[in-house]
Amino acid sequence: MIVLGIETATSICSVGLTDENGFLAECRIDRGTVHAERLPVLIENILTDTGISSKEIHGIAVSLGPGSFTGLRIGLALAKGLAMGWEKPLIGVPTMNGLVFSAPRILTHACVLLTARKGEFYLGIFQIQKENWILEGEIEVVETDEILQCLPAQPTLILGEGAIKLQQRIQDKRPKDVFLSGRFSLPSGFSVAEKGMTLFAEGKVSDVDSLVPLYVKRFQGVA
Repeated sequence: MIVLGIETATSICSVGLTDENGFLAECRIDRGTVHAERLPVLIENILTDTGISSKEIHGIAVSLGPGSFTGLRIGLALAKGLAMGWEKPLIGVPTMNGLVFSAPRILTHACVLLTARKGEFYLGIFQIQKENWILEGEIEVVETDEILQCLPAQPTLILGEGAIKLQQRIQDKRPKDVFLSGRFSLPSGFSVAEKGMTLFAEGKVSDVDSLVPLYVKRFQGVA
């Protein structure tokens, strides 16, 4: 089984391919607002480079957010078009779930931070349950100064492109937290494909017509 993953929730535009044995390929660029232009090219390139045809794709996984409204709409629109044109199942993958899915299970808690508006971040707290990362509560939008109060008391794995920006600030207060670098901290089409394959195997296929991006509300703070 081969799954194509599409990631456009942030400034990163990425597509990836995975099968039952893991990584097949990934194309990823960080160019801000060129998703509409580059995404079809990346998909064409990754299929050409791997020699995989659309007929060999079993499912299409797409990142649902939270993230850039424009980026999410571009990714979802193209994913829906491919699903209908290729007659393939569509699997919606929340962006943070896709990102944390590939994270090493070296601590019991993880926090994903993605850039939102200026001075704000999307924040999601995950905990290991039966060897899987499970979201605790809801994904929220928080200001920079609110992040520390939202983190678990336990040492936490911090990842996401927001973590790169805030690493020093958090480590000064929480030296036992662990920060991931490289592909583990950046949304990727491969991670979306990996999580999508797991959901596909569980029969969690999305309805093409009704699937919409994931939006979150502003965090209200602690009284």
